[in-house]
Amino acid sequence: MLGGDELPGASKLYSYFLEAVEGEINIAFNVLGTQDFEKAGRMVGEAADKTHYLQYEEAMNLLSEAMSLTTSSGQKAVDVLKEKGLL
Repeated sequence: MLGGDELPGASKLYSYFLEAVEGEINIAFNVLGTQDFEKAGRMVGEAADKTHYLQYEEAMNLLSEAMSLTTSSGQKAVDVLKEKGLL
């Protein structure tokens, strides 16, 4: 368990990580236009905000749901690529 001066730094690092993940999901949305990517990106952004306010459980719930949406949408993209012989 983190304590003392470690917690603010770890929280900030985690928040930056989530912002980077949100950026990558938004790139996928811009390329594919899949609404699930847009929703997942928003959820990851919300998770970063929750982390900033030390609401870790809410952040983890949002992140978990965003990961499920991203995985499902990613699988759909893979299926399309396979159908077109591009993968």
